[in-house]
Amino acid sequence: MANIKLIARKAGVSISTVSRVMNGSKPVSPELKKRVCDAVEQMNYKPNSIARSLILNKTNLIGVVVPDVSDSFHSKLLSGIEECAASADYGVIICNVYRSLEKQQKYLNLMLERHVDAIILLHETSEEDLSKFQKNSKTPLIFASVPVEGVSIPFVGIDEVAAAQDATNYLIENGHDRIGLIHGEGIALGILRKEGYCRALGAKNISVNQDYIIQSTCSIADGYHAMEQMMQLTVPPTAVFCVSDEIAVGALDYILDHGMRVPEDVSLIGFDDIDLSQVVRPKLTTVHQPIQEIGIEAAKLAITLIEGKDEEITPMILKHSIVERESVLKRGEE
Repeated sequence: MANIKLIARKAGVSISTVSRVMNGSKPVSPELKKRVCDAVEQMNYKPNSIARSLILNKTNLIGVVVPDVSDSFHSKLLSGIEECAASADYGVIICNVYRSLEKQQKYLNLMLERHVDAIILLHETSEEDLSKFQKNSKTPLIFASVPVEGVSIPFVGIDEVAAAQDATNYLIENGHDRIGLIHGEGIALGILRKEGYCRALGAKNISVNQDYIIQSTCSIADGYHAMEQMMQLTVPPTAVFCVSDEIAVGALDYILDHGMRVPEDVSLIGFDDIDLSQVVRPKLTTVHQPIQEIGIEAAKLAITLIEGKDEEITPMILKHSIVERESVLKRGEE
């Protein structure tokens, strides 16, 4: 069986030179690098794809940083990325950071050590961390579904502000003016979707009631507790916009657990249109975003950047829509 000593002998170089070529730890002249790579391929020391990656400086690997691989939204995004990557003969390395910026930095460094060709971020991060990364690495970065302002990094997703504005307008158009908001943390689920909510109210001259705005994490349990706060107000809202379907399901559970009805007593609209929104009863009216398509387009963009195609890269904004189901009381149905 071939080993590093035999590779060195075959190539006529030292063992340390073979090691440098394999690990990319120190510069090696093109002529020596080719001799080592030829020996690797001839002796079948590693799969041919690895030998080719040494020559081409290309591993055909795309790294993906995921905040929580277990939730429906991100698993669907990953499905789109993997589908597109596999069709183009790329592998995917997934790092689950459990919504921790500290872990994200650690995994970004790990991906660089693995020489991935590009990294897709599904997790928000700071402008400072991104600038630092870009200074230290030429590996292409792509954001999928999580925009970050102030940095020139390609983005694929929806118009978060417009989508939240449409969700709030839908409630207004169906006769509601006491509208609550349960929003998340960060830019997309916090700042941008809250901005869309406020814009919709302002456009209809409806005052923003700060008591009707509650921050939560995107989980069913926290949606339940946020709705509890909302309904304990002296004059609670008649409708609530939840910035994720998980929050909306938690809110629905609280309402039903306390003897109220959806949508007769409280209307709810969610966001994302994950499978869960069709399983609960009543079925959840929600904002649909093309989750799997976002993943596919992010992977396509990553491959475009890897292969150095001379194309202008601009933000790719995909269409959202309102999916009408059963959780919003419409005018004339009282």
